[in-house]
Amino acid sequence: MVAARLTVISLFALFLLSSCKDQPLFSKLEVSDTGIDFSNRIVENDTLNILDFEYVYNGGGVGVADMNGDSLPDIIFSGNQADSRIYLNKGNMKFEDVSKKAAFSNLGRWCSGASLVDINADGRMDIYLTATTKGVEDQRTNLLFVNQGNDSEGVPTFKEMAHEYGIDDRGHSMNAAFFDYDNDGDLDLYVLTNTIESNPNQFHEKRRDGSSPTTDRLYRCDWSEGTNHPVYTNVSKEAGIQIEGYGLGINICDFNRDGFKDIYITNDYLTDDLLYINNGNGTFTDKAADYFKHTSNSAMGNDVADINNDGLVDIVAVDMLPKDNARKKRLMGPNSYQTYLNNDLFGFTHQYVRNTLQLNLGNKPNSNDPAFAEISMLSNVAETDWSWTPMLADFDHDGFRDLIITNGFPRDVTDRDFGQFRAESSSIAPKSYLLGEIPIVKIPNYAFKNNGDLTFKDVSEAWGLNQASFSNGAAYADLDRDGDLDLVSNNINDSAFVYRNNLVESKPEKAHYLRVAFKGEGHNLNGLGAKMTLYYHGNHTQVYEHSPYRGYLSTVEPVAHFGLGENRLIDSATVVWPNGKQQVLKNLQADQTLTVSQSNATQNYVVPAQNRAYYFTDLNDSLQLDWKHEEVEYIDFNVQKLLPHKLSQYPPAVSAGDINGDGLDDFFVGGSRQHKGRFFLQNPSGSFTLADLLPDKEGADKTSEDLGTLLFDADGDGDNDLYIASGGNELRPNDLGYQDRLYINDGKGHFSLAQGALPALLTSKSCVRAADYDRDGDLDMFVAGRVIPDQYPAPASSYILRNDTKAGVVKFTDVTAQIAPALQNLGLACDVLWTDADNDGWLDLLIAGEWMPLTLLKNQKGKFDILHSELDTKKGFWGSLVGADFDHDGDT
Repeated sequence: MVAARLTVISLFALFLLSSCKDQPLFSKLEVSDTGIDFSNRIVENDTLNILDFEYVYNGGGVGVADMNGDSLPDIIFSGNQADSRIYLNKGNMKFEDVSKKAAFSNLGRWCSGASLVDINADGRMDIYLTATTKGVEDQRTNLLFVNQGNDSEGVPTFKEMAHEYGIDDRGHSMNAAFFDYDNDGDLDLYVLTNTIESNPNQFHEKRRDGSSPTTDRLYRCDWSEGTNHPVYTNVSKEAGIQIEGYGLGINICDFNRDGFKDIYITNDYLTDDLLYINNGNGTFTDKAADYFKHTSNSAMGNDVADINNDGLVDIVAVDMLPKDNARKKRLMGPNSYQTYLNNDLFGFTHQYVRNTLQLNLGNKPNSNDPAFAEISMLSNVAETDWSWTPMLADFDHDGFRDLIITNGFPRDVTDRDFGQFRAESSSIAPKSYLLGEIPIVKIPNYAFKNNGDLTFKDVSEAWGLNQASFSNGAAYADLDRDGDLDLVSNNINDSAFVYRNNLVESKPEKAHYLRVAFKGEGHNLNGLGAKMTLYYHGNHTQVYEHSPYRGYLSTVEPVAHFGLGENRLIDSATVVWPNGKQQVLKNLQADQTLTVSQSNATQNYVVPAQNRAYYFTDLNDSLQLDWKHEEVEYIDFNVQKLLPHKLSQYPPAVSAGDINGDGLDDFFVGGSRQHKGRFFLQNPSGSFTLADLLPDKEGADKTSEDLGTLLFDADGDGDNDLYIASGGNELRPNDLGYQDRLYINDGKGHFSLAQGALPALLTSKSCVRAADYDRDGDLDMFVAGRVIPDQYPAPASSYILRNDTKAGVVKFTDVTAQIAPALQNLGLACDVLWTDADNDGWLDLLIAGEWMPLTLLKNQKGKFDILHSELDTKKGFWGSLVGADFDHDGDT
C-alpha cells in the first residue's frame, strides 16, 4: 500500500514537472487574479476620431517602480480618456488600485507618457505624466505628482507640483526622461514634443531654429535650497535642442563613451530621428546623419542595449511594416523614388518603412563617433506591423538580450481600399459611415529570441504571446521577485496585459541571473546614468547603462538585469558612476539581487582611448585629391516599376597598373554618362596627379557608362592598354552607347582609340577580365553581360573575345558561339573569375550574378561547358567574386 502510494506521488510529481517544463515562457494572468483592471478605453466622436486626429490611438504608457518602499515593484498606467491609475504590488502577482487614496489622476488631461523618478531626492519615487491632444493650453500642462510619503495603510499619497518645479510644459508632450546632461549631480529633464501640423509629410526646408511648434525641450535642474527641491529652467535654445520632430521615442545613453549622456529620439512622419551628441559644454549636436545610413520611416518607440555582447550599445526602432504579404499589400503605399530624391534635396535622412536595428561597429578611424550598420532584415526583426514598444532584455536568461515588441492600431486607417473609398465618398458620406468602413484588425505582439549570432527567432507563439490586442506602452519588471522578467502592457479598449515569466520555475539549471539596483548620492539617489560591465566565463562580457526610460511612453523597473544561462559566478564587475568614480566587484554569485552604492566607489574612472589600430589608413585628405565622381540623374523605376534597385548608377570601376613606365602603379577610374574617366598618376612621393588622358569628348556626346575597366597588355608591346566595358541602363537596347572601347597605350601614358578592334557588343555589361584561355601567349577577354536594358531580369549574354592581334593590328573576335554557347542568355552576370578549378592547366570560368547560381564553365582545351556541381544549388543575388587559397591547401 505504501509502495503504491509512493508510486502515485512520484507519478504526480513527474506530471507536475513535465507540465511545468512544457508551458510557454509567459503566462497571461487574468484580471480576476491580478486585480489590474485598467483599460485605456477611447470613444470616438464627431471631432475626436482617427479621420480628424491621427494620434487618437497613440495610447498610453506603463511605469514600474517601488512607490511605497516595500521593495515590491508597483505599476502606473497613463490614460488618455481613461484616468491614469496606480496599482500597489501586494505580492504573489496580486495588485490593488489605490489611485483615489493616493490622490493620483489625470486631472482632466489626455496623458501619454509615464516617467518615474525621485525628483526631489527624498528617497520616494515620484510620477511625471506628460499631456497632449487638448487644444486649450491649460488642459495639456504636464503633471508632476510628488510623493508625500505613505498614509497609515502604507499607500503613497501624492501632490501635483509641476508648476512649482517649473516643468508644467504645455507643448503637446509625448514623453520625458530624467538624466544628468551636465554632470553636475542632479537630474535634468528632456521633454519629447509632438503636435501634428497640417501636412506632416510635406517636404520643406528642415527647421533647425526652434521655430517649429513640434520641437522638444530641455530643462536644466537648478536646485533650490530654500524649497528643498529642484526648479527647472528651459535651456533648449542655448543647448541646441532646436530641430523639429514628431517625437515618439526617447532613450538616454552615452553613445560615444565620452562620459557625457547623449539623447536618441525617434520621430514620426517626415522628420528625422535625432541623435543629440553631448558636447560636454552644455550643448548638443545632432549627428544622426553621421552615425546612421538610414532610419525607420515612421519611427515609434526605441530601445538601446548591447545585443551581441561586444560592449557596444545597439539601437532598435520600430515602424509599421506588416509581416504577412496580404497585409503588406493592403496597408503599404507604393514606393516613390521622388521621395528618395527629396530627402537629399531638403536635407532629410533616408527613411524606410520597417523596423531598424542599428548594430554598433565601434568608432570610425581617428574619430570619437561610432558607425552603425542597419541589420533588421538580416536579424529577422524588420516586420512587426504597427509597432510601438520595443524591449531589449534577456527574458530567457541565456546571456543575450531578446526583443519583445508591442503593436496594434484600432483602425487600419492606412488600408489602401479604404483610402480609395474615402477619396471617392468623403464629400457625400457622413463621417460616422466613413469611420464604420475602416477595417479593425487585432494581431498579437511579437517576441524574438536572440540566437547569439545577430539573428533573432520569432518565438511569439512559443513564448505565449499569442493574444491579439492593440498594445501601446509596455514595461518589464520582476513583479513576483523570482528572478525573471515579467511583462505589463497598456492596451486600447482592453484590459492591460500582465504576463508572468515561468522561466525560473521551469528551468532553474539554465536560468541563472544577476540583478543590480543602484544607490546613488546627493540629488541623484537612483544613480541614473551609472554604467555596469560584467566579466565572466573567460571572455564573456555584458554591459548595462542605467536609464529606465525605454520603449514607448514607459519606464521599466530601475534595476539592471543580466541573464547568465548556466554560469553561476561573475568573475568581476565594474560600476562607473556619473561623478566619474568607479568600483570593482569580484566573485559575484549568481541568482541574487545586489545593491551597489556610489559611496563605495573610490577609484577615479578614466575614459579609455577609443581609437584602435587599423589595417588601413584614409589618405584622401593627405593626398589632396580634388575629384568627385558625378552621375546624371536617371530614374530607372519610371520604365520598370518593380526593379529591386537602380541599374543606372553603379559606382565607377577602378583599374590599377603602371601606364607611363615609371615603375609606379597608377589607377584609372571610370566615368559616368557625360563624364570621362580619369587617370591618377602616382608620383615618387606617393601622391597622385589627376590626368585626363583619353581622346574622347566630355559632356552630352559621351553617352556611355564605364561599368567595367581593365588595364592589360592588349597588343603584346609590354605596356598597359585600357579596355572599357560600357554598361548602365539609361539607353535603349542596341544603342551605340553600349559599345565597348579599347585604348592603346604608346608606353608613355598617351592613349588612342583602337578603331575596329572590338566586335559590336551593344548590350549593358558589368565587368571585363583578361586571361590566356587558349594558351597561345596573348590575353583574351571575358566580358560580362549585366542586363538587357528595360527587360530586367531577362537573362543577358556574356562574351569571350579571342585576341587575334597580328603585326601590330589589334583585333578581338567574338568566339562565344563557337567555344562557349552556354554564355548566351546565361543570366545577369555581375562578376567573373578566371580560375583553374581542377588544376589541369587550363583556366576555367566562375561566374556570379543576380538570380542565378554560381556557374562554373570548365575549359576543355579552349572550349567551355557548364560543369554541374554543388555550386548549382548556390542560387542567390551574387555581386562579386574573389579567389584565394583560403584553406592553405595550395589551390585557389
